[in-house]
Amino acid sequence: MLYIMPGILAYYLASGSLPSAWLVAAGFLHIAAMHLFSAVPDIECDRQAGITTSAVLLGKRASLLLCLLFWSGLAALALMLTGFHYLSFLVLLYPAVPLGLLVFRSWRVERVYWYLPYLNTILGGMLFTVLVLLLAVG
Repeated sequence: MLYIMPGILAYYLASGSLPSAWLVAAGFLHIAAMHLFSAVPDIECDRQAGITTSAVLLGKRASLLLCLLFWSGLAALALMLTGFHYLSFLVLLYPAVPLGLLVFRSWRVERVYWYLPYLNTILGGMLFTVLVLLLAVG
């Protein structure tokens, strides 16, 4: 929850009100999935070091399933909150990541993990640009 606090504060400063619970829930689902997903490549090292992370506790498959669930929830909220705007369908790329890792044996989490910063930057940048343009147009 800590990681979405700057966004909540910025929203409040810009609008004078708090974001809807739906937006906060979407933010929570995304950060929960990101944190869990980022721990999956380190499961063996963490286990050997005696560190019990959520990913170590759940294991690789269950962690990926939970990431799929969280990112699917994010996608559902994003689609609903945007009225199914055509650009909002890009959010389906997030649940596609753990789904691909669960379905395709040739995919390796250690490799796929490094593509997520690009996905976050592209989709986050697009979201920021669209919101700024909407505010500018009025």
